Amino acid sequence: MKISKLYGIGVGPGDPELLTLKACRILKEVDMIVAPRSRLDKRSLALFVVEKVLDMKGKIVIEPVFPMTKEEDKLSLYWNKARKEVLEKASSCEVVAFITLGDPSLYSTFYKFLDIFKDEVEEVEVIPGITSFSACSAIAKVPIAEGDEIFSIIPDIGEGNAVRIMHDSDSLIFLKPKDIIRIREIIGDREAILGVKLGLEGQKMIFGKLSEMEKPIYLSTLIVKKGEE
Repeated sequence: MKISKLYGIGVGPGDPELLTLKACRILKEVDMIVAPRSRLDKRSLALFVVEKVLDMKGKIVIEPVFPMTKEEDKLSLYWNKARKEVLEKASSCEVVAFITLGDPSLYSTFYKFLDIFKDEVEEVEVIPGITSFSACSAIAKVPIAEGDEIFSIIPDIGEGNAVRIMHDSDSLIFLKPKDIIRIREIIGDREAILGVKLGLEGQKMIFGKLSEMEKPIYLSTLIVKKGEE
């Protein structure tokens, strides 16, 4: 039996109160929730957010492992395993929600998930979510961009385009920044905001120059603005 409808739902950066009303309504109505996690020994953070506001009684919940790796062979193994697990459980389900931190359209696994299930789904709807950098900006009370300013999102520094864009943008957003020393080498020791575990237990906001920033962990967002003091 095919899945009649698949929702891709962004649950926001971590604070359950930042889950949208539409996301809450739909999550109450679905038969199954698919909540990806990065490792077998870790729970899904997206599911943790949803459980804070939603009664999960009677719902089928699956937490497939989608490892944080770029190795295609390894990824393919886990994606195929997830497909098999979901389809086995979905035999009695008509409406399924795939939940993800932040927004499904921004560096999320949702569209990869949709790609491997598209032959099993009749209808798809995507529900946007609040991003980590929107939350970071709001907590810091610092705008990301004003007027005709340009901001850029940098998922990985690498070389080439990323380096050029870093010099040409008014605001820079680094998601899960791995090398703040390298960032400083490229753009100088500028003022920045580092948000760690936004909306989750252990949330920290760090303000200062890049040289004063601690080594970031997985759930961190770095915002740098030209001329920002």
